[in-house]
Amino acid sequence: MSPAIGSDEPRPSVDAATSGASLALDLLAASRDEPGRPGAGVRDLLARAGVAGAEAEAVVESVRESQLRGARLRRRANELEALFSTARELVRLQDVDEVLGRLVERAHHLMGTDVTYLSEVENVRGDLRVRHSVGTVTPGFRDLAVPAGVGLASLVAGTREPAWVARYETMTEVGHDDRIDAAVRAEGLVSFLGVPLAVGDEVLGALFACNRFGYDYTPDDVLLLSAFADHAAAVLHTARALAERAAAVVRAEEAYRELERHLAATELASGIHEELTSAAMSGGTVVDLVVTLSQRLGRRVWALDDQARLLDGGGELPSRPVLRDAVGRSQLSGHAELVEAREHRWLVVAIVGADRVLGSIVAEAGSGPDDSVLRRALERAAQVAALVSFKRDAVIALRAERRARWLLAVVDGADDVLSAEVEPSLRAMTPEACAVVDVLERDVADAAFVAAGAVGENGVVARRDHRVIVAWSVTDPVAETERLRRLLADRLHESALTAVVCTGLGGWADLGPAVERATADLRFLHPLGIEAATVPSDSLAPYHALTSGEPTAVIRFVDELLGPILAWDERRGTALFDTLAGFFDDGESRHAVARRLRIHPNTVQQRLDRIRSLLVGDWDDSEFRFRVQAAARLERLRRSLRDAHPAG
Repeated sequence: MSPAIGSDEPRPSVDAATSGASLALDLLAASRDEPGRPGAGVRDLLARAGVAGAEAEAVVESVRESQLRGARLRRRANELEALFSTARELVRLQDVDEVLGRLVERAHHLMGTDVTYLSEVENVRGDLRVRHSVGTVTPGFRDLAVPAGVGLASLVAGTREPAWVARYETMTEVGHDDRIDAAVRAEGLVSFLGVPLAVGDEVLGALFACNRFGYDYTPDDVLLLSAFADHAAAVLHTARALAERAAAVVRAEEAYRELERHLAATELASGIHEELTSAAMSGGTVVDLVVTLSQRLGRRVWALDDQARLLDGGGELPSRPVLRDAVGRSQLSGHAELVEAREHRWLVVAIVGADRVLGSIVAEAGSGPDDSVLRRALERAAQVAALVSFKRDAVIALRAERRARWLLAVVDGADDVLSAEVEPSLRAMTPEACAVVDVLERDVADAAFVAAGAVGENGVVARRDHRVIVAWSVTDPVAETERLRRLLADRLHESALTAVVCTGLGGWADLGPAVERATADLRFLHPLGIEAATVPSDSLAPYHALTSGEPTAVIRFVDELLGPILAWDERRGTALFDTLAGFFDDGESRHAVARRLRIHPNTVQQRLDRIRSLLVGDWDDSEFRFRVQAAARLERLRRSLRDAHPAG
């Protein structure tokens, strides 16, 4: 209680009160100074105020604690201001690198360390790379990469806990790496404090504060750096989320554009398919389909047959082997295949039947990326073309089968039975030639089908045994038969096909004997080694009477008579056979033979003497001379046919 008025107790003087207030203000000012020893100044103040001993020490300790508490509060205020500044920048996040750079700078300033840097996880293995640093002096450290499993950074990222070392070279908690150790030595760093940058279960990197001297980091250091690390993690996480969102938006926009393109392509392809189907139903051909396709697509389109030959028109296309290879790939894949040659691009799609390729469609692909609309349109066109081909083939096969039965009936002399089955124009046609093609052991039904399509309205085709029979009404039957033979050889993959043509037919009545003669000629040619050729039957006419039902009879006939001469020429390289053949051709005149062969008449006589000595028989016997002459002509025929039609 305050003394009562009028009390006898002494009242303090005004100077004493003033002195006490001044002391309090001085002590309060001292408590606001930076932490350190209060010094003699505080003790002097206390001594002047008459305070000493234990009471003075208590006041000094209180001032020291007040200084520490004030310093801590000021530091905390600075830290909070820095964190709030970072938070404000995070809200206005524009440039991730700039925000992270400022964050590292603030951490460096508040931590007061020599170096502060941020490492970011850069791949799924967990490798880290320095992204931002402050206080570094070596370029190598500013872009330092730390493989997963080594270094303090891997320890922090792996444990998701703060870690520090007072001296890096003595660290044993995790493995060292020579390259990283060299970078640390070059930078002069000794002590490290690292804290993780983590969001949920994901570690994004680590934030480090380092000194170039040994230092034991305090809990306050860990807490402060962790606060900055949390902000850095938020920045990285937000940046990644924004990047993923932007990528998702781009993907969504691209998907929408792709959907639009797909819908447009589907609409166009459906329209083309409807037009193609309509053309097919109205009796259009594959060429008609290609014309429709070309008009709708606005580019050149071609139709090819099963041998990659143009069905109509012309244009610059890849070579037939390249086209056939692309058709084969399309047959296997079921899709259009791209072909590039001579700086041009084409799309090729096979027209596939039940068991073989019926043809193909080729379209210009342009110079840009492949067009999905074109692919889809071509593939649908190929399906429609296959239906058109099936329909056409069915009609052709039915008509060809009917005509073939009638043709065989004509050959066998029983055509009256089937005459009603064929069109009147066929019966009215006058065949001028016939041809018989030996297809050996190949598919004669397929050969007859191909031949019927090739002959068309110029003749009639049938098959018997392993041969194709054709009754022609053409200007040049030999040339047309050779063209047909080559087509069949290409289709059947058999180059040794042989054909015989009989010309000069006067009508259907002559067909049977002509076919029989051509068939006999084929048997006659085979033992002579003649193949892969078309031979006119007229060239064999003089020897028909010599042929028998046995195919090898002609060869045996020649070898029995002229074998010694032919063997002599082969062993000695002489020309006895040429001399003998010329002797018969020139009316048995030695001088004429000498002029023909450009040798002396005496040489001719010597050769004739050698021939007479080699042949067994009487030269005065006319039958023997006829046989020798016939054998010589047969051998000359064989040689001329071989020269004109070499095998293969």
